[in-house]
Amino acid sequence: MDLLAWFSLAGICALGAMSPGPSLLIVLRSASAGPRQGIACALAHGAAIAVYAGLTAFGLAILITHSPTLFAILQWAGAAMLIYLGWKALRAPAPDPQASRVEAPQQTVGRAALQGFGIAFFNPKVAIFFTALFSQFVAEQQVLSTKLGMAALAAGVDAFWYCVVTLAVYAGRNRRVISPVAGHRLQQVFGVLLLGLAARLLLAL
Repeated sequence: MDLLAWFSLAGICALGAMSPGPSLLIVLRSASAGPRQGIACALAHGAAIAVYAGLTAFGLAILITHSPTLFAILQWAGAAMLIYLGWKALRAPAPDPQASRVEAPQQTVGRAALQGFGIAFFNPKVAIFFTALFSQFVAEQQVLSTKLGMAALAAGVDAFWYCVVTLAVYAGRNRRVISPVAGHRLQQVFGVLLLGLAARLLLAL
């Protein structure tokens, strides 16, 4: 691959990462719990992207996208995870209106990482995306280092973008841009959106 191809691949991966969806909601929720949680979620999400990108680069994503049983399992697992996270967000206790800052949701770094990895790994659309994308760049006689580099680039772009999102949320919290009540309402909005995404996924099964 030449330099232009690498830049093209990086740009398309960036556009895919920046597209609004369940991954953004999960990273935002983790970032609101603290920068360490947000970074852990972002890096774990990038790791899951690396798995799919690596499988695609080596031609295994075709097996995933053409196996109805495996595809259905991934869809059901993804919908279940969205329902669980949406339910938890809706049941979060309301903060004290008199509080001077947002009460961050309680979340460990490990749980944030698991959620970041899971929301990407249990999303069959990721496999489809990379199958369509890498078909323009993967060649039959491509060397191993190039395929590994493509997977690493996709994961790096994804993790970098969500780290930027985390730092933006952290900067906003430090400036007290969001009131306690508004922060709680935002959590509830995230919950509704996650449940809506799960419902849409289930209706499509």
